[in-house]
Amino acid sequence: MPRYRAVVTDLDNTLYNWVDYIVPSLEAMVDSLVATTALPRVRIVQSLKAVYAKYASNEYPFAIQESEIFAPYEADFDSFNALVLRPARRAFVAARERYLRPYPRVRETLDALRARGLVVVGLTDAPRNAAELRLKTLKLDGHFDALYTLPGYPLPSHVDPEIRRKDEAGLYRSRTEVVELPLDAEKPSPAGLARILADFGWKGREVIYVGDNVKKDMPVAAACGALGVWAEYGTYVSEEYRERLAVISARAVTLRHVAEETAARWPLAVSSFAQVLEVADGARWVAAPAPRRPARRGRRRT
Repeated sequence: MPRYRAVVTDLDNTLYNWVDYIVPSLEAMVDSLVATTALPRVRIVQSLKAVYAKYASNEYPFAIQESEIFAPYEADFDSFNALVLRPARRAFVAARERYLRPYPRVRETLDALRARGLVVVGLTDAPRNAAELRLKTLKLDGHFDALYTLPGYPLPSHVDPEIRRKDEAGLYRSRTEVVELPLDAEKPSPAGLARILADFGWKGREVIYVGDNVKKDMPVAAACGALGVWAEYGTYVSEEYRERLAVISARAVTLRHVAEETAARWPLAVSSFAQVLEVADGARWVAAPAPRRPARRGRRRT
């Protein structure tokens, strides 16, 4: 049995439920915008959706001031910031603090892995800004040895001066060393994991790779020769939340963040992140087969 030197793990829907946090947070932000602008909800949602589609992410943090909502107020950013942006940001943050939680035993498992001498590295398709901030919010940034992300978003010309001050002071940066990968390293490209292997001098067989998306994460592990561990629990997203996310998220953007409901399986599956410790010790769980749908009855041809 190989001795593993590291665990490389996805973040969203692997360490925490991204959908359960982002849906109520975006909805709270929209509620605030409806109250402060008196614009129809559908217009606000469509305006934000256009910006998210442009950046291919629901996590572009400056969507409001880049949307057509802001256009009539561009000459007076300070008033727009005080009366519209700040209340919307407070609403989003309040919902995030309420709903963003790590899955059970994530923090303890990360610590236990490192206590055993394994290096723990995060690999995510999230932009640097969002990934770092989430780790800080969850108090997980001190539990990783490194974090590899997609490029962060620069501050736009119209931004709250307080945000610019905090950004320049490094208050949004995590304690974990962060490496920004090029956009074409987005999974299922194996470029991100290959870069990690090269940076640390590891062979693929020395690494456990954990991720929730059987179509995006597991091919990365296979291409690099790592042991792929499918976080099957991260695929359990209610139909209600999928529908609510679809209201504000273009389908292509949703697929970037959330694993599709699919019959595809991966041989090694876990029902809790805590089981990664047991995988490192040699335990193996086989993914249950997808439930068979009853055959459709039709007319018998004669």
